[in-house]
Amino acid sequence: MGVYPFHYFRMIKINRILLVIAALFINGCVSLSVGEKLSKRIINKPNDANKAETSVYALDSSTMMAINHILPTKMGQFEMMNKTIIFPAFKRNDIEVYNSLQFLTPEGQNEDGTYTFVYLANPYLKDKNYDILDVLISEYGRTRAEEYFDIWLSCFAYEQEVLSFK
Repeated sequence: MGVYPFHYFRMIKINRILLVIAALFINGCVSLSVGEKLSKRIINKPNDANKAETSVYALDSSTMMAINHILPTKMGQFEMMNKTIIFPAFKRNDIEVYNSLQFLTPEGQNEDGTYTFVYLANPYLKDKNYDILDVLISEYGRTRAEEYFDIWLSCFAYEQEVLSFK
C-alpha cells in the first residue's frame, strides 16, 4: 500500500462540492430569471381571461337603474306605454341608448299592492340623453309628448328612484 496524502482527496472533494454548488446557484438564478420573464409575459398578455381574473368590477362602465312603483290599476297602461311608445321612441332617436336599455317587468305584486318595474341602462352612456320627456318631444312633438308624459306620470304610486352603480 502506497502513501496517499489525505489532503489531496479532501481537495478533490471540496473542489467537486464547490463546483456542484456553483452549478446549482447559476442554474437557480437562470431559471428564476427565465421564469420571471415568462410569468410577466403571461400576465401582461392582453386577453379576456386575464382581465376577468384581475378584477370583478367593470372598469370604464357604469349602470343606471330606475325603479318605478306603479299603481295596480295602471300596471297594464304603464307596460303598454313603455313597449309601444317610449322604447320605440328611444330606438328611433338613438340606437345606442336603446341598445343599452332594458325594461324589466315584475313577477308579482308588492306587499303594498304596487308593482315594481325597472329600467336598466347597462352600460349607462354618460354623454347620451336618457330623459323620457326629451325623447318623446323629439319623436312626437311637444303637445303629444306632454300628453304621453302625463299618462306615464299618472301610473306612479311613488316617485321614481334612480340608482347608479360602477
